Amino acid sequence: MKQVNVLLAGGASRRFGEPKAFVKWKGKMFYERAKSAFGSGNSVIICRPEHIERFTSYKERYVFPDLQPFRGMGPLAGIYTAMEQMEGESYTVISCDTPLVSRRTMASLEMRLTGGADAVIPVCGKREQPLIAVYHKRVKDLFFDQLTQNQLRMADTLRQLSVCYVQAEEIGAAPEEFVNINTQDDYIRLLAHIESSNQD
Repeated sequence: MKQVNVLLAGGASRRFGEPKAFVKWKGKMFYERAKSAFGSGNSVIICRPEHIERFTSYKERYVFPDLQPFRGMGPLAGIYTAMEQMEGESYTVISCDTPLVSRRTMASLEMRLTGGADAVIPVCGKREQPLIAVYHKRVKDLFFDQLTQNQLRMADTLRQLSVCYVQAEEIGAAPEEFVNINTQDDYIRLLAHIESSNQD
């Protein structure tokens, strides 16, 4: 099964105050840490138009903005754009603001995309995580329909799919892997938590 890796970096980062993809932590940018959780296959980065040149300066080959007329319409548009730009059988998706997601977690999700499943979605703390997930190519038409109807909520889209939900503890994924760094306070709390864990 041909796998395509999709890194979502198209958010405006208004609450954080600077582009989150390029924030450095422990010597690596957030997007690099998220990208390291991918396995084999080509990696596509979906970002805002003004950030394309910066990504390509870091030797990233496949960097695209959302397709028109869906530009700025959120993660659904980002995933659909990746499916249009690069053909694959499955699409492993990670948001750039989850720098702690691990390769082990993503591999466990990829292994569960079998049979008739349209998507594999982890669940942590009773919350579905559709932006750390794996999607089959057959969802592309539904994503297009949702976008053209301006139905942008991932939760609404998932209800129309055959989804394999996986509890985080079932695959040994730590809760920290699903933490989104949306604000500077989130970042400070994450650093404090990691430092505390290192001292235990």
